[in-house]
Amino acid sequence: MKIGYVSLNVSDLQRSLEFYQSILGFKVIGRPSNQRVLLSTDGNPSHLIELLRAGHQESSSRKIKRSGLYHLAVLLPERKHLADMLVHLREKRDHVYFDGLADHLVSESIYIRDPELNGIEIYRDRPTSEWNWNDSQIEMATLRLDADDLLKAATKEGWKEMPVKTAIGHVHLHVQDLTKAMKFYHAILGLNATSTFPGAYFFAAGRYHHHVAANTWLGTDIQPASPESPGLNHFSIQLPSKEEFKRLVKQLSHYDLAAGDSSEESIFVEDMDGIKIRIQHK
Repeated sequence: MKIGYVSLNVSDLQRSLEFYQSILGFKVIGRPSNQRVLLSTDGNPSHLIELLRAGHQESSSRKIKRSGLYHLAVLLPERKHLADMLVHLREKRDHVYFDGLADHLVSESIYIRDPELNGIEIYRDRPTSEWNWNDSQIEMATLRLDADDLLKAATKEGWKEMPVKTAIGHVHLHVQDLTKAMKFYHAILGLNATSTFPGAYFFAAGRYHHHVAANTWLGTDIQPASPESPGLNHFSIQLPSKEEFKRLVKQLSHYDLAAGDSSEESIFVEDMDGIKIRIQHK
C-alpha cells in the first residue's frame, strides 16, 4: 500500500499552479478542465498533486478550525535531491513561507507552506538499516536538522525539477479524536500503528514509519472537514492488487463508510472526521 496523490482545493488556481511548477518543480501532466490541474514528475503518467479551483468558500474559512490537512509529504529519492531543494528554496525565500527543518531519525525534512498556507513536508528517508524498531514500534523524534551537513550533499547542477521516483510519502491530518482515528486507520483500514507522539498517532502499511499520521494539535473542539473549504479535498490510498481492493471494500461496507462514487477500480470513503479518501488499486 502507498499514498497515491493529494487533492487540494485552492482559491487561486493560477497562483498555486505557479508555485507547484516554478518553486517546487512539478510538471503539468493533465488539465481536464479550467477548474482542475494534475501535477507529477517528468515521465510519470500518474498524478501526485491535484489542484481544484474552490467553488463556494466560507468567508472566514481560515479562521475556522477544521479537521483536514496538517501537511502533505513529498518524498524525494536521494539525499542530494533534498540538499539541492534546500539551496533552491533559500534562493527563492522571498516566495516561500518556511516552517522549519527537522531530523526525525528515520528521515530529514524541510517544512514549508504553499500560497494557500497548506503545509508541505519535503523529505528523504534514511536507509532502513538505520531505523530503530522495537517490535512493531519505530523510533522517531523531532530534532534539529544539521543543515550544514545536508548541504554538503548538494550537487553542482542544483535543483531543476522534481526527480523521477518522487512520491507522496505520507499525509498528516488534523483530527478531533485520536481514539476514532485509531479505529478507522488501524482497526478498519488495517494499517499498523507504528508510533505515538504527544497528541499524535502514526500508521503505516508494512515496515514503513508512517503513511498516515493524525494529531489533535488544533484541539478537540474543531469542526469536521468540509469539501468546500480551501485545503484538503481528498487523498488517495493505492492498494497493490484488485484482491486487496475487494477485501477492503467488503470491510468498509460492513461499517457503512462508503461516501461517494465507486467503481471496480476505486471507492470514496470518509474517516470519522469527514476527511475524504479515495481507495484504489493498481
